[in-house]
Amino acid sequence: MFIKYYQIIFICAISFSLSKIFPIINEEIEKYGTGNITSINIRSYEEYINIINNNDIVISLFHVNWCGHCKKFKPILDKASSYNSLNKKWKFLKIDCSIYPYICSIFNIQMYPTITIYKSQKIYYSEPPRELFPLLQFLYKISDNPLINISSKEIFLKKYGENSPLIEYNKNEPDFFQCIKNLSNDVFLEDLYFGVFESNNNEQKIIFDYSMINLPNISYEWDKNCVNARNFIYENKYPLLNEIDSNFLKEIVKESKIIIFFVLFMKNKKINNFIFSDLINLSYYNRKFIFGYSDYNNDKYISQFFKFHLENFNEMKLIIYDFRKRMQYIHNKIFNIENHSTKEIIKEMQNLIDNIENLDFSSGSKFQDLFFNYINFNEMSPLKQAIVSGVFVLILIIIIYVLFHFSGPSGNDNEEDSDEDFDEFIKNMEEKESSNNNINNKSEDKNQKNNSDKQKIE
Repeated sequence: MFIKYYQIIFICAISFSLSKIFPIINEEIEKYGTGNITSINIRSYEEYINIINNNDIVISLFHVNWCGHCKKFKPILDKASSYNSLNKKWKFLKIDCSIYPYICSIFNIQMYPTITIYKSQKIYYSEPPRELFPLLQFLYKISDNPLINISSKEIFLKKYGENSPLIEYNKNEPDFFQCIKNLSNDVFLEDLYFGVFESNNNEQKIIFDYSMINLPNISYEWDKNCVNARNFIYENKYPLLNEIDSNFLKEIVKESKIIIFFVLFMKNKKINNFIFSDLINLSYYNRKFIFGYSDYNNDKYISQFFKFHLENFNEMKLIIYDFRKRMQYIHNKIFNIENHSTKEIIKEMQNLIDNIENLDFSSGSKFQDLFFNYINFNEMSPLKQAIVSGVFVLILIIIIYVLFHFSGPSGNDNEEDSDEDFDEFIKNMEEKESSNNNINNKSEDKNQKNNSDKQKIE
């Protein structure tokens, strides 16, 4: 029976490891399969410039023959260039600076490897992922178009995310559209698509549509200043009010934002029953922060993450978390909704915001370390994930074996013991029956002898 447990664990471990080594990259990538390697070894500056000027998106690797990281990345770039869905859009270039140093000197290459991505003849992004599968996803994403002409806002928001901005534009204003185009290329790296549609009343706006989550829309009226538009996009990337849970924390883990929220321990009540609109108004005046709440009933992990507990219903705890430093501030006061007005709670939150630089932040709980380690695990390459998961499963198997081995006799031992007991029982029964037979035989012999003596006397 114990062997079967081992088999199940080994099968699960192998399946999990293989799933990490060979993940499904993307249906669109795999659909076309792989072909021949299409990366080009550049031999002159003129050849390099000619390829950049005649192709929309180009990735180039500057390397030298003595660089270990270069040797590791070159075959990955070659493999990426063999995917048919990518090499139709991308040009993959390699420049050996140990053979053609003058090319590298023109571009002032001082570190190896240096990876440069061009989009529309402009440097778009440097230092992409250096593992194959993340690199494929990254390149495939950049080859997509972040500016999407939409006919339906609902379909766009459902497909590309509630936080993606909608762009209402007038074709007669080229500056606005060019600004949005540049913004979409920059911010697209942070997973925002831009839905664009032509205005019927000559208006030009950037709109964050929160109608799907019952929040008022936020719109930016075009003032011919692309800097303001860029700031508006970054400041309004997230909704005014978010439910703070593990999924939300994973989403913003790389942000340099501060989230300010409260944890609520309520019974048969909703957040918008008493403070929803007040929090929205507060967030309007403090756009550089992310505001939210957490339901203590539905998400008990939040107390582990921030290391605190609520004991009674209708209690509320204020929390500030700084993702730049991974530090937290837990307000020392517990509010009770029955004893504190919403104005008092909002006033206290605003006071914390105004004095946020003077607050005493702490490092948080051990659960946070586990959480961020999990995030880091998801960002590992598939091979590293497989190795880590394999080691974890091996340790788990050893622990299970030790527990089973020292917890007492196994099932087979019990079966053997029961067989021995049964044999001993049968043997005793046979001996007892044999003894009874002997006694009966002796009794019969005695009776026969008595009868014989009686007959003689007669």
